[in-house]
Order: sequence, then structure tokens, then C-alpha cells
Amino acid sequence: MTLYSIKKILSRIIVCLVCLVSWANAIELNGNVSTETEYSNNSNLVSTKKLDEVSQLVGLDFNVLENRRDVQANADFRIESKRYFKNTFSDQTSLTAGFGLFNVNLIDSFLNWQTSFTRTEVLSDTTDTNTPDNREYRNILRTGPSISYQISRSSFMGYTLNYVSVENSGETASDSQRVNSNLNYKYLFNTVTDFSISGQYENVIDSEENEKYENISFSLGLIRRFSLGDAQFNYGRTRLSPKRGDATEGNYFDFKLNRKKLFWHDISLTYLEDISDTSIGFESDEQGAETGSGVQRSVSTNDVVKRRRLELEVNRVLGSLSYAIKGFWENQTFVIQENDEKSLGLSVGLSNQWTQNLVTEFDYIFQIDDFIDRPEVGKDRVSTYELGCRYNIVTNFSVSSFVRFSSLYNHQNMTREYEEFASGFGFVWSFL
Repeated sequence: MTLYSIKKILSRIIVCLVCLVSWANAIELNGNVSTETEYSNNSNLVSTKKLDEVSQLVGLDFNVLENRRDVQANADFRIESKRYFKNTFSDQTSLTAGFGLFNVNLIDSFLNWQTSFTRTEVLSDTTDTNTPDNREYRNILRTGPSISYQISRSSFMGYTLNYVSVENSGETASDSQRVNSNLNYKYLFNTVTDFSISGQYENVIDSEENEKYENISFSLGLIRRFSLGDAQFNYGRTRLSPKRGDATEGNYFDFKLNRKKLFWHDISLTYLEDISDTSIGFESDEQGAETGSGVQRSVSTNDVVKRRRLELEVNRVLGSLSYAIKGFWENQTFVIQENDEKSLGLSVGLSNQWTQNLVTEFDYIFQIDDFIDRPEVGKDRVSTYELGCRYNIVTNFSVSSFVRFSSLYNHQNMTREYEEFASGFGFVWSFL
């Protein structure tokens, strides 16, 4: 990412913060600075001609939190610089952001203006390894008015209209500008049951490659609350029509189940089925849903993608010990390229607080990536083991260290296989 692009993004953030300051007298800011030095015996993730590398990552994090009657804000921003001492990869400076939201109430309980900015990492080529040369950034800016109208005590109507700007750092990726509108109706059947109807229309008004789409979707929804949990269900149809070529239709299916203290565990189950164009991806991508590799699985070229994804997460806290088990299954079909990809993954995380200041953690991640329509690529099996510890020297200063072993095995294509050992240490200082 160029320095000019970073300055441009920072200027947008500063403008938003200045606008917030004019509406609110006090904003809660949290910030910290961190650094991590890492050694890897196979930084380019190959089986032959391995390159060892020492890298240093320096990061500056900010969290903006404001919750008043007229202004609400909640966003995370991170500026980081990574240096490779043996020049295996080019030094990088980048800005990342969480799911940031700035909301200004123009007319109380009726009209407001929302602005959000998200920044995620995507893989340029899903068949290649997760190295800096195979990563791109995707910036999505949404801004526009939102109207809420209460028809009766049990009926609500809402409408949003957003201008959406999508910027991808890759040279082959297509940037776009689009208009998105959403109309929804919610009916409160009783204290534990809600029904909803929604319709969405999205039109790509400008694209670098003149790849313009119209996205029309319609869905029916149900929310059911029960003791220690809730269930949400939405079903509909989505139609994605490119300017050139045939339209693609498919089901929109969204199911979420949350249950606390089920056999002493907190459980979350999610299933999503939808269609999108790859230049922007899915809403779950913007909100940080990642695979075990830590970045979004995407492609830089323009395409229409159908996705089905199932996730299960189980958590429990048992005294000083806590653990989380996550599993997912995903199927992606790229319509234009006529490629199918399937992924299956499992992660286990253990954390134990030995003393008030000392915490140890262990993580295991296993993932299978099956490139069905590309037999020359084969099926990757990636395993990662990581052991780390963190010690708080004082309230706002902590040090940490880790050791990690990663491996990839592919019986159809052994040239893709690799093993990597890495270790590192760092510190975090909270100054706000």
C-alpha cells in the first residue's frame, strides 16, 4: 500500500473524527503501541530453497467509542509497519480497520446518517500460500441516510440508502462505486417473536473494468428469543445481473443460533448461503469473518461467487482455564471461471491464567482446502501449532513470546508442501 493511499485514508478518518467532535464534547479514546520481532526458518513457505528471515512489526492502535443521544461511534484503527531485515519481502506500511461505525442522529428516532469504513486482507490467489506477496487490501466505505418509522407499538418500517466505494489494492482487482438501498418491515408478534420482510437493490454505477451489476434480493425473517439464547432465520432469493452475460440466481439463507450454558458451554451455530460479486464480497467478510489462515479467501479478478458456509463455535470458562473450539465448512463456486473450492477447518484454543499477571495460551488450527476443478493444484492440508505466554509487568505494559510450527501436505502436488518453524517476542504499551 502506497504512502499516498495511507494519507488519503487517514484524512478521511480525521474528517470523521472532527465532525464527531463538533457534535459531542467528549469521546472515549483507547490506544496502544506494540512491537513484535519474529524469526522464521522458511518465510517464503516452500519445500526447497527455504529463506530464513527476521522481521519486526510495529503497530499503533486506536479505539474510538462514543455513545450519546445524537452521536454514536465505535471503530478500531491500526497503523502498522513491517520490516524484513534480510529483504525476503518488501517492507510494508499499512492501515487496517475494524468494523467502524459513525452515526449522527439528524431527527431523533426518525432520521440519521451512518458512515462505516472497513479494511480487510484478501488472498490474491486462493491457490497460493499466505505470504505477503499474495495478499491484497480491500477498503469499503459506506455512507448514507437511514430512516426509522414506528407505525404502531408492534410495527416498524426502516429504509437505508448508501453510497458504497470499494477500493482494492491489487492491480488486477476492479474498484467500484455503487448505490445500495434496503427497505425492511418488522412486526413484533409477542415479547419473544419477531417477523420481518426485507428487500434490497444494489447497482454498480461505476467500475474500472465496466463490470456493472444489479443485485436484487428479497427475504423473510424470523427471530425467536428463549431462555439463555435466541435463533434468527432469514430466507429469500438473490438475483445478480451483470451488464454482460447471463444473470445468476440463488437462495439467500441465513440461520443463527446462540445458546448459553448448554451442557455447561456457550454455543453459536451459523449457516449462510448467498451470491455476490468478488470485488466486494459478502457482508460477513466486512465484519471480520476469517478462515484459519487469518485473511479472507477471495480472488482479485471480477467474478460472481456463490457461497455456502457453516460455522460452529463452542466456548467454556472453567476457573482460570478457558477454551474455544471452532469448526467451519465452506463451498465457493465461481461462475465465470467455473471453479469450485471447498474448505473444512477446525481450531482449538486453550488459555490458562496461572497468576494475576501470567497467562499461557495454546492454539491448534487444521484446515483442508480442496480445489475441485483444478486437479493440478490438488488438496492442501494445513496444520498450525502455537504456544505463547503473556506477562503483565504493570497495568498498562505487558510482554509476550511464542513458538509456532506450521506445515502443508498435498499428496497430489508435493511441490506445494512446506514446513515452517517460527518464534518471536514483543511488548504492548497502553497509553490511553
